[in-house]
Amino acid sequence: MRWVRKMFRGGKVWAEVDEDGRLVVDHGVVRIRYQEQDERGYSARATDITDIDESKLRKKVARAAATPRKGPVARRSESQKRTGEKTATRGAIVIYTDGACYGNPGPSGIGVLLEWNGRSREISRYLGEGTNNTAELSAILEALRAVKKKSYSVRLYTDSSYAIGVLSMGWKVRQNRELVDRVQREMAGFKDLELLKVKGHAGDPRNERVDLLARDAIDHRRREDDQPS
Repeated sequence: MRWVRKMFRGGKVWAEVDEDGRLVVDHGVVRIRYQEQDERGYSARATDITDIDESKLRKKVARAAATPRKGPVARRSESQKRTGEKTATRGAIVIYTDGACYGNPGPSGIGVLLEWNGRSREISRYLGEGTNNTAELSAILEALRAVKKKSYSVRLYTDSSYAIGVLSMGWKVRQNRELVDRVQREMAGFKDLELLKVKGHAGDPRNERVDLLARDAIDHRRREDDQPS
């Protein structure tokens, strides 16, 4: 087996292929890596993996070569542009969360990725029947509970505008009052915590990863339910 460059939801990844260059698919899932030498194994739906369009890549390289350079340019993420230096993550625990729901309401699950000081931890858990919003809130609650040292700075990224709104922007809570209260009580225990909005399904590897973890939790439960008793 070997690893080749492929596209996964707008971003480049390394995907496992056989000697003939075909994706190695197991139950509809392909193993991927975000860095070729990364020993950690991730998974993605085979239908989400596509070939890189070499013609577009050549055009992009040609345009870059033809553009005169004026020296290095510092670029910030969209969240950094909006919130400035407060969003600096150096030394902070970085968390990505996502909730998934097949139907609304329907079977739901959560995905969480925590990173700090070169280490990482993933959480993938089936919730049962729920909604998109309860899944997003539950993912944030699970992530915050996973942080044992509340004195550390925490930057938590979610693609849910609803979660950001009801938890930190004063949006009126019409539903899920009890769950919102539980998350806010957990938030209150942190010395330095920020909830930050990330654009969903826009090629951010960490956001894509937690989305996959949330959906995998549902799919795993479905496979268990399909097993003969």
